[in-house]
Parts: sequence; structure tokens; C-alpha cells
Amino acid sequence: MTKPILGLLIFIGVVSCGQNKSSTATKNEQLLFDTNKIAILPIDTTNHRLFKNASSTELTKQDLKIIYGLLTACINSHNFNRDTTNTFSKYIHLSKYKLQYVPFIDSKGDKKVYINGFCVLDDFTYWKQTLVDVADGGSCFFHVTLNLTTNKYEKLFINAYG
Repeated sequence: MTKPILGLLIFIGVVSCGQNKSSTATKNEQLLFDTNKIAILPIDTTNHRLFKNASSTELTKQDLKIIYGLLTACINSHNFNRDTTNTFSKYIHLSKYKLQYVPFIDSKGDKKVYINGFCVLDDFTYWKQTLVDVADGGSCFFHVTLNLTTNKYEKLFINAYG
């Protein structure tokens, strides 16, 4: 009688330990990205201009791959037929930018990421903690929202020159 009970207890222990490890691994998935170029920030729900009726979410490894592809496509589309030598051409050399990712779920349930890009860092030592927000600066500052659910990007906004 004790052998079946002991076997049952061992089985329950193994099953419950396996489930706990699985959920922890998923929750704490290790994301690999260049922290000198990219910061992943939490949503600021008080910023109704950007995140009205939105809720927070986390990014996965697959999300990072989608973000890279969509952002590259968006910038390549924007840069098509632009003069790379003209300071005011609004050409974006993506490799020269710092990027801030803010993942969120919109009111329709779509997973999105707001991307804020900027190429000037001297005054923005806080860029890994909070969004950089400036009024002008031209193509040195841009932002775009990527829809990870539909695999599409929304309108790219580039700041005006002040």
C-alpha cells in the first residue's frame, strides 16, 4: 500500500516541478540585444498622446526579430531615392541611432511597439530610463509604431528642423 502512495507522491512532485520551471523560463526569457543601442522601456500609461487605452506587455525573442525586419523595411522605404549627402534630406542612417522600444497592447488587442530613435546622445544620459522627447532636430529624431500582430508599420514621423 505504501509503494503506490510513494509512487504517486513522486509523480506529483515531478510534474509540479516541471510546470514551475517551464513557466519561469518563459516569463524570464533571456532577450539578447545591443544595450548600447537599444533600451526597452515600460509603457507610461499617463502619456495619453502615445498610449491611450493601452496596457503593458513584454517582448519575446521572436518579437525582436519581427521588430528588426519591420523597422529595416520602414527605414529602407523612407530612404528610397533620398540624397545621402544632403544634411536636410531626412535620410536615416539607422546604424547611427539609439533606439527606445516601448511594447504595449492597444485597445484592439494588437501587440505593438513604439520606437523612438535619435542620433544625438550628449544631452540624453537618461535615455535608458525614460523617453527622449524633443520638439525639433530634424532627421536626428524619429518615431514609428510597429504592429507585431499584423506585421506592419504605421506612419514614420521625423522631427522638423528648428
